[in-house]
Amino acid sequence: MADNWNFDGLVQDVLIKSNSNSCCADVSFPDTSRIENPISPIDYITKEFLDDFEIYLKQLGVVEIAYVDDIKEYFMHGLDFDFTSAIVFSYEISQRIHEVGAGAKAQEYNNDLYRDFGNLAYKISDYLRLRGFETLVAHPREETIDFSHLALKAGMGAIGKSGLLISPEIGPNQKIAAILVNIINLPVSENNSYEWIPDYCNYCNLCVRACPNDALILDRKTKTVRFKEKLCIGCSEGCTECIQACPFYKKGYDTVFEKYEKIKRKSKKVIE
Repeated sequence: MADNWNFDGLVQDVLIKSNSNSCCADVSFPDTSRIENPISPIDYITKEFLDDFEIYLKQLGVVEIAYVDDIKEYFMHGLDFDFTSAIVFSYEISQRIHEVGAGAKAQEYNNDLYRDFGNLAYKISDYLRLRGFETLVAHPREETIDFSHLALKAGMGAIGKSGLLISPEIGPNQKIAAILVNIINLPVSENNSYEWIPDYCNYCNLCVRACPNDALILDRKTKTVRFKEKLCIGCSEGCTECIQACPFYKKGYDTVFEKYEKIKRKSKKVIE
């Protein structure tokens, strides 16, 4: 980790350093926080505040919002933060990234997306700090937290064969960020109604076949996928082929669910 990281979110740069297995080059994004954490933070939130807060996030362009506690197991690279809960939210990937295809221009657009979404996350953090809550921004391009599994626990969707979260609103076509907090009464989800999605992915595997660099290796016996990070050019060249191939992106959640139901009915008849 870089020496100039400040986990209070109060200074200069968020530096994302690639590890030895990563395909991504070092990228720097500024910390745009304007409000310091409160000296005596509050840890209880009202329903009225949450209602207004979610309206505010939607106005900023956030697609989905969820809440989760017991988050320490999702910290990466041995990091440990003095925060117990998180507000998790998603942001749609720009269509122009898909249209230009992998390369320098797509990566430029991808970096623009991370910059804009990161700035939005700091703005949301300031909103909470100004109202008395202690926060820490988990920038969407940071390697501080496992966003996909955090969002899975929050009930936002399920993880597909590509390793990306698939949500009902926009499938895998999203970036995820989080605000770490110490709020004791967040309305965390107890259930995830999207457990059927990985089962459907076992029938599909289109994302695996679409990867131009064979970064997704399917074991047909176990139906599991091994991700070869060094071969993936998603964060170095803005590649989104696995996203574009996903039926949840191309056809939508309801259409895919209907197809899944037909598959299960057909399978049941064969067994009978």
